[in-house]
Amino acid sequence: MKEKLRPFLLVLADLALLGASLVVFALFHHVLPGTAVERQETTPGETAVFSFPGRFTDGGVEERWDGDIYHYRDAGLDLTVTFYEKDGASYTLADFYLKDLSRFRTAFAGGEFVTGVSDSVLHMASENGALLAASGDYCGVRKSGVVIRDGRVYRRDKTHEVCVLYRDGVMETYRFADFHVDDAVARGAWQAWDFGPCLLLPDGSARTDFHPGIAGPNPRMLLGYFEPGHYCLAAVNGRQSASPGLTLPECAALMEGLGCRAAYNLDGGHSAVMTLSGQIVNKPSKAGGRDISDILYLAKEAGA
Repeated sequence: MKEKLRPFLLVLADLALLGASLVVFALFHHVLPGTAVERQETTPGETAVFSFPGRFTDGGVEERWDGDIYHYRDAGLDLTVTFYEKDGASYTLADFYLKDLSRFRTAFAGGEFVTGVSDSVLHMASENGALLAASGDYCGVRKSGVVIRDGRVYRRDKTHEVCVLYRDGVMETYRFADFHVDDAVARGAWQAWDFGPCLLLPDGSARTDFHPGIAGPNPRMLLGYFEPGHYCLAAVNGRQSASPGLTLPECAALMEGLGCRAAYNLDGGHSAVMTLSGQIVNKPSKAGGRDISDILYLAKEAGA
């Protein structure tokens, strides 16, 4: 009789442990106040300056709409936002060139890196003077995962596949086993996100080996890299009758088709929100999106 009961008791013990884990997670994420995280260090060096003749103005601001296409230019930023509806997919693409990385920034809910604190993309964008903003990697909901923001290292231990934007403008993505934080810091990491997965292979072709548990159609936020100083963000609409979302292989094919040399999947689902000039410009699967811990954004002005 004892031998027959033993497997049943083991299952009960596993279920009890799972339930306790979920309670701890809920308590941490929804009830307990945020926990401040001490900054560890600052990466050395200055960010590079990029040359794109004819892309920037001599100091003024140019802004216009051509139908569903938004154009913005100033002395350090050239931004085009395009709205696509085709082949059953709906997404908003922000393509931008930078004179230097000082305009491409990140921000945390509440203004500092803490765990257990969240806010809307729209509010964080407003607080930080963002021209354009997008959901980040949800770093504040976890107690692990590399966090490097605007050159400062907040957390060093990796959890998933990692994307690093370096001070020289190069963006690279890393499988879990291939990333080493000390090497990234020594090279001059400007931003590092720990979410993923990576979408392209080293030669720029679309990756296909995604875990089936996360590969299905969903709202997505994608970050792409063309060359130093030239990047894109794509907010894919999903979980809607007109747009179910994109699978990860479809996201990879999209970024390859755009001509990206590297691409990375950021926090999606209800979190996938893109704002422009104080307005949400994609179609979140939840009205207003989900409150999250961090954003990526383009500052309206240098030093703003």
